Amino acid sequence: MTTAETPGRQEKKGLEVEVEVNELDAGQVELAVRVPAEPVSRIRDQVLRAFARRASIPGFRRGKAPRAVLERYVDQEALKEQIIGELLEAAYDAAAEKAGIQPLGRARIADADLTEEGALTFKATVTLRPQISLGEYKGLKAVRQITAVTDSQVEAELERVRSRHAQFGELPPEAAIEKGDLAIVDYEMLVEGEKREDASASGYPLEVGADQLFPELNEALLGGRPGDVREFDVNYPQDHSDQSLAGRSAHFRVTIVQARRRQLPALDDEFAEQVSDLHTLQELRDRIRGNLETIGQAIADEEVRNQLMRQVSESASLDVPEMIVGRETDRRIDEITEELERRNLSLHQHLQQIGRSFEDWRADLEAEARQAARRALLLDEIGRREKIEVTEEDLDGEIHRIAKAENMDAERIHERLRDPAEMNRLATRLYHRKVLQFLVDQAEISEEIVEPKPEAPEPEQAEQGPAEEQ
Repeated sequence: MTTAETPGRQEKKGLEVEVEVNELDAGQVELAVRVPAEPVSRIRDQVLRAFARRASIPGFRRGKAPRAVLERYVDQEALKEQIIGELLEAAYDAAAEKAGIQPLGRARIADADLTEEGALTFKATVTLRPQISLGEYKGLKAVRQITAVTDSQVEAELERVRSRHAQFGELPPEAAIEKGDLAIVDYEMLVEGEKREDASASGYPLEVGADQLFPELNEALLGGRPGDVREFDVNYPQDHSDQSLAGRSAHFRVTIVQARRRQLPALDDEFAEQVSDLHTLQELRDRIRGNLETIGQAIADEEVRNQLMRQVSESASLDVPEMIVGRETDRRIDEITEELERRNLSLHQHLQQIGRSFEDWRADLEAEARQAARRALLLDEIGRREKIEVTEEDLDGEIHRIAKAENMDAERIHERLRDPAEMNRLATRLYHRKVLQFLVDQAEISEEIVEPKPEAPEPEQAEQGPAEEQ
């Protein structure tokens, strides 16, 4: 991990290197780096000694073979790769420092090799940190808005807990499908009489009234029973994301295979014991209220940080490098695609569900990535000016916090963080958190009690607190 990748990390002592700086387009430079033969030779000796301690060479005790004999037994390509690997990071750090540049993100390393005289040479292409003009960032003003938790919000969350513990029983013989029932269906799509295999499925489960793949299916199933066949048409708009369907009509034939009805448990003390470590329903209500209050405080604190960052951003001037925006956009697309795959959905299906073209959807992600990059650059600059650092103690504390939150052994978190990119992300998150806390500590923050909104809190917010025993 280099200091260029993680602002605020303590620097390592650099090597003596020779460096030539070549300016490129789009705010990039190429560093042509040479590490003299002497430090390379020292690393070569260390690598050979390590090999000697492990190698079994005929005629010599382990670790006692002469250098000339060792050289004959060592795979020279593997030796060269190990020497380069040992030196490269420190050499790049030293080159960036000597060149007096502030890199942004990881360098692209190329042509790393050992010369005949034993020197290490390589090229590093880096994006430069842009010039940033900051306005005032100390003594800013913000309002922490606290919303009181109402009885109706507590009851709404209690109903969500109850719903999550509902059981699905067979649909009574005389009953027909209603909204909220669980249905299993086989369906096929026909376009101009031809079946579309890629848009047909067997054993497709859905909660009637909540399906988003094609909402018309919700209405078609109402009043149906297992064994019924329902048919309906879907007219696709001209700008539909699937060009093969744009402006066309498709006919769906749906067979209801199975239908089940949600059966909610009774709200009583037994229910409280079932879903938590509590003994009474009132205790469960009290815990839910406390969780919602904690969530409300966290949301209020986050909004304070957002208020402060908006003020910092509005008074600052900088150009976000497009390479960083593109890289962050691609990372977000990969992340979303992987999450969809875990849910057995393709990106194409997801775009169909939300009714977006890939181009428009990517443009939104790009705008978000640009905003996130701008925020990160501003936090980096404030942290640099205020000499804020992430220490090893900070990292250890965060690792133990994550382990506790995920109910995992800290060693497993350490194992995950052996990947330098993962450790870099963790250090960067901690660094930005410390800078944001600095802004909060320096700000003038008033508090205001606001009336709660008439609607219940979003389920994903309410579920953050441990209303149930985890």
